[in-house]
Amino acid sequence: MKCFRMISAILLIALSITARATTIEEVKSTLAAKFTNSKIHDVRPGPIDGLYEVTLSGAQVIYFSAENNALVFGEIYDLEGQSLTAEAIARANRLRLEDLPYDQALILGPENGVPIIEFTDPDCPYCIRYDEFIRDSAVPVKRVIFFMTAIHPQTAPAKAQHILCSEDKAAAFDDIYLRRIQPTATCDTGAEQLQIHADVSSQWRVQGTPTLILDGSPVTGFREEVIANYLANKTKES
Repeated sequence: MKCFRMISAILLIALSITARATTIEEVKSTLAAKFTNSKIHDVRPGPIDGLYEVTLSGAQVIYFSAENNALVFGEIYDLEGQSLTAEAIARANRLRLEDLPYDQALILGPENGVPIIEFTDPDCPYCIRYDEFIRDSAVPVKRVIFFMTAIHPQTAPAKAQHILCSEDKAAAFDDIYLRRIQPTATCDTGAEQLQIHADVSSQWRVQGTPTLILDGSPVTGFREEVIANYLANKTKES
């Protein structure tokens, strides 16, 4: 049997609460008063009796014991070594997908292609490699693109804005990513759209590019085998 941990990196923090929360609504109210800088997105019964599963902003999952007024930060596994916390995070991310501003994204590829949400940077060499991989893919891909340019703030924003401000955005994307032309197009709408992309990147806690959202789960870096398996599995499903 493969090695696993039942509960990893657990930290209990007692809360200064006089009234004990006994229902989900009371738990939400109790925690909302404590987590003033983070929104409580969901509360549900946890995988262990007495624990509530709490989803915070950014799909962070923690646990709350109403009996002890304590928070549990860590990962919970079942006897098969499956992370129940990872499943909860994936579920939270799938819900977050519904809130993405798709009308502000750059959409490339066929509408019926396998959807991949991309956080990309025109100056990221691994983004260029990922772009080449997708272009050569035998599986059609619908690319939902958000630019994350904070890593190269001196050069990348202008290139992203050039794409967003161009009349033919697909051709402009090719110019920047394939032909590496110097950006020229600017517009207020593109600058505003780029700020929305930055906000989405922050909400998803994107730290590196490319970051891909595959079935609600973020994958950071150009991990060719993971992407190829995802596309193959999606093709089998269809």
